[in-house]
Order: sequence, then structure tokens, then C-alpha cells
Amino acid sequence: MMTRYRRGLAWLCVGHIVLAGMYWLLLQIPESNIWMLAASALIALAAVWVSGVVEMTGVRILAATEPLPAAARIASRRAGLVVLPLALLAAMWWLSGAGADWHARHSGQLDAWMIAKTGWTRTAWLHEGLAWLIAFVRYGVGTSLAAALLSALAIAGIRGVASRWFPRALGWKPLLATTLALLAGIWLPWHVAYWRPDALPPTWVQPAFAGLKLALLFVVGNLAWAIVLRTAARQT
Repeated sequence: MMTRYRRGLAWLCVGHIVLAGMYWLLLQIPESNIWMLAASALIALAAVWVSGVVEMTGVRILAATEPLPAAARIASRRAGLVVLPLALLAAMWWLSGAGADWHARHSGQLDAWMIAKTGWTRTAWLHEGLAWLIAFVRYGVGTSLAAALLSALAIAGIRGVASRWFPRALGWKPLLATTLALLAGIWLPWHVAYWRPDALPPTWVQPAFAGLKLALLFVVGNLAWAIVLRTAARQT
């Protein structure tokens, strides 16, 4: 199990560094004419395909279906299917965003309804609870569904769409594991991204500390994502 996680984590770290490099390259292209726009579109399409190779290979490594070279070959043939979980994740973000907009528009009406029904004037807990629920739908449920579909496609190809990935992704165990991984591996570490000790001297120590800290956060985030993919692969 630990060897599988080490291999999966190493693969995801390298793959996400490549994707970050492609994103940086995309930002360097001035979209001043049709040729630059075409180059940007090609790099964006290539990045989507590479993301499919990275994530699907990661799923197959963490599922221990075959060695890395074979997993990468299979993933490269199915990489284009990554647009399906990406579209699903985008739909969940849109749905949760619509819920947040509805809450913002009707918060006063909710307060009035709560006061009329219960006589309670302190309703901050209600709005905070709704905000956490919307965040859970966006990140916990949305990520669990997208990862489950990605895993099904990585393991079975397009036939994975017809598998039972949807109800399995909504089980309490994958939802809990996914949510905890995102909280502990991405949300909490992000709060220390800008932190540094006050005692650091204004020399090369500061950029060295920042680089080491960001590298550690990067590895922790990839470990959290590996846990999400492994959880999804176990449900496939």
C-alpha cells in the first residue's frame, strides 16, 4: 500500500509540475493576432490531454492494475475522456454558485421567516450552516463525483460511464475521505501559504524558506489528491 502511494505521489507531483509549466507557457503567449490565439488554443488542448494522462495514470497506479509504463500507455489512449469529469466538476461549481447566489438574494427573507416561525433573532448560525453546506456540495460532493467518474473512465474506458460510479461516489465513506483529504491537505495548508517567522533575516534565507514551504505544500496537496484518487479507485 505504501509503495503504491509513493509511486502515485511521485507521478502526480511530476505530472502537475509539467502542467504548471504548460500553464506558465500559455500565460507567456501574447494573444495579439490569430496565430497567437491559435497557439494558445493548441497549448490549452494539449494541457487538457496531458491532464488526462497524468490523472488517469495516477488512478491506475493507485489501483495497482499494472506497472507505470503500461498504465501510462492505457491512460494516453483514454486521456481525452478527461473532459467528462471536468465538465461534471464545472457543473457542480455552477450548481453550488447558483445556490450561493440564491442564498445571498433571499437571506433577508430567511431571517424574516425564522423570526416569524420561531421568534429567534439570532440567525447567523443558519447562514453560516448554509454556506458550509454549499461549500460541501462544491468541493466534497463535486470532487467525489468527478474523481469517481475519472476513475471509472481510467479503468474501463468509455464503458465506465455506464458503471455504478455515481451512487458509489455519494456513499458516506468516499464523501468523508474526500472531504477530509481536501480539508487537511489543501484547505488548511493554504492558510499558511503566506506565513513566515518574524525572526527570518532579510537575506537569501527568506526566499529559501518560501521556496521550501511552497514545495512542502505542493507535496502535501498532491498527497491529498492521491488519497482522493485512491478512494475513487476503490469504489470502481
